[in-house]
Amino acid sequence: MSGQRATVLLLVFAIFGGIPNSVRAQGDEEAANGREEESAATQPDVKLTALFRGYDPLIRPNFHGKPVAVQMSMTIASIDQVSEVDMDYTVTVLMRQYWNDPRLKFPGNRSMSLDPRLAKKLWVPDTFLENSKSSYLHTVTVDNALIRLFPDGSILYGMRITAKMECEMDLRKYPMDEQSCPFILESYGYTTEDMTYEWRDGEKSISGLKDIRLSQFTIYDYKALQGYGDYETGRYPQLVLQFTLRRSVFFFLLQSYLPSMLLVVLSWVSFYIDTNSAPARVSLSVTTVLTMTTLVSGTRAQLPKISYIKAIDVYLVVCFVFVFAALLEYAAVNYQSRYYKTPRKSRKSKKTEIEEFQLEEKKAPLAVPENDGSSAPAARNGTARRRFPSPKVLTSFRGGRKIIEDVNDIDKFSRVLFPCTFAVFNAIYWIIYAV
Repeated sequence: MSGQRATVLLLVFAIFGGIPNSVRAQGDEEAANGREEESAATQPDVKLTALFRGYDPLIRPNFHGKPVAVQMSMTIASIDQVSEVDMDYTVTVLMRQYWNDPRLKFPGNRSMSLDPRLAKKLWVPDTFLENSKSSYLHTVTVDNALIRLFPDGSILYGMRITAKMECEMDLRKYPMDEQSCPFILESYGYTTEDMTYEWRDGEKSISGLKDIRLSQFTIYDYKALQGYGDYETGRYPQLVLQFTLRRSVFFFLLQSYLPSMLLVVLSWVSFYIDTNSAPARVSLSVTTVLTMTTLVSGTRAQLPKISYIKAIDVYLVVCFVFVFAALLEYAAVNYQSRYYKTPRKSRKSKKTEIEEFQLEEKKAPLAVPENDGSSAPAARNGTARRRFPSPKVLTSFRGGRKIIEDVNDIDKFSRVLFPCTFAVFNAIYWIIYAV
């Protein structure tokens, strides 16, 4: 019995006595793992500290040696606005610069992505946007920048920039025009003896441009060029992205061309209104003239005040001339109508003019004297009194000149002349500017 009790006591002691040992073993293992993780976490800091020991960010790589070769690539995120008035465009780009700094080599085969704030401790190219009016670096939620360090000392420095860029435009064919706009990158302080620029992979270095959709333009071509900027202080490296914008004319057809066409056609309605309906014809002609003036003013307000004539100016001015000519046509009709209703003696102030007119009548009689049937022609001084020609007389010849005496003929002539002339103008216009 005592032997059994001793055995039980030994088992209990073995069980409860072994637990602290296992806990201690597990704790020692966790502590060892923690020390390894801490060592691994602090290892990059040790590398960076060693890399930047004695590093001077104010001195370029290869100082007193060959120029630093800086490669560029770019993604066009968006083109927000193209302004003809200010002659500029707003663009957002993801710009990336690549160069090699032998002072930052480190062992290994993996790159390190660094905090963008570390850029203040690195030498970076002094690239600026040569044709920029204003620009800024995005900072929400942090600075939109990227720094990546490779074992061989190569550095990738990327940033997200929005800029308003200058673009000189030739608007002579507006709105059937094409505009070539540059995006120019240039070194501000380093000449070609210290630094060179080149596209990383030619035109393939530019991405995202073909995927952009604009409201009034289509991007159909671009070129990645390399050049230099010559100044009085030296020659500076330069990269140029040149892209071509082709304007979509459909918007202007609906906004300007079609309304002006309809106004011109509307002015021809007056040719079909009776000549005696002066209020109707005058009000219609004046309304079309004023509406056309408003349309021309509104269109010109959206464009810069330039000295040369644009294609849309030519069209609107010619349409205005047609509308105004329709108003003048009725003025001519009204004048002719009143002219033949007025006694000739009131139109001839001199006796000699009357005698000349009578001689012309003998050579080419105006018309057969009219008799209204009320009474016989009155005789005065032995001669019959001739009634003056009515406005309804068609034509006559005086002194070899054909004179239109039927005012309705002017309207009939205008009904054919105005549409035909306007059709010929449209054919010539669209061949010159649209083809």
